[in-house]
Amino acid sequence: MDKIVRGIVLKTIDYKENDKKLTILTLQEGKIQVTARGAKKANSKLKAFCQSFCFADFELTQGKAGYILTGVRSIDTFFDLTSDYDKFSYAISILEILDKICIENQVYDELFFNALICIKDICYSQIEPRLLLCKFLVYVLSSEGYDFNLNECSNCKKPLKSEKFLNLSSGEIVCSECKGGDFVQVENGVFSTLKIVSQNSYDNLNTIKISKKILDKTLFLLIKNFSNRYEMTLNSLKF
Repeated sequence: MDKIVRGIVLKTIDYKENDKKLTILTLQEGKIQVTARGAKKANSKLKAFCQSFCFADFELTQGKAGYILTGVRSIDTFFDLTSDYDKFSYAISILEILDKICIENQVYDELFFNALICIKDICYSQIEPRLLLCKFLVYVLSSEGYDFNLNECSNCKKPLKSEKFLNLSSGEIVCSECKGGDFVQVENGVFSTLKIVSQNSYDNLNTIKISKKILDKTLFLLIKNFSNRYEMTLNSLKF
């Protein structure tokens, strides 16, 4: 055994006859690729842990072509997600986002903890999962330099009033006087939701009630914005 890293499995693919390839976001080394030899065999001790969402301490050794998984000390598998399709869909989209934005071997400790908190809350809390995913997307966009200015027009700097529009090219919110062709209107309920998730921690979201209709519209807008930034479609969510 060469090292132990704490991480969460983002995705797995079959590899050769009996192996699996794991993409793991780790706290110590960022996103890494790991081979789990024999993980497809019925009697494999690794099989149960070579699944998306497995949060664990992974024991690794360095092989000629990269890391090889030698053992797993499981912390949580978030198994409850498998019994709730909606929760599973929102949680798996977080793994898709992490896989898309994280570069291999670059550390993302704050992003790692934010994602873990969000997945735990989706799995175990009574907080509306749409609201949690909105919070996570706002955090990701902000951490990547795509903050929403929710106080003034990003173009003319006048206070934002009744009508607001999202620039799909830049991700900025502007007033009606500055909107152009590639813009979508941000409804007042959606705008208020963006403010709420921007200003509150995950813990505080359990006291917030927003209609599913507004949450769906907010989530749609955030995903559209995110997809434009990263040229990515979230396959787990359908609108």
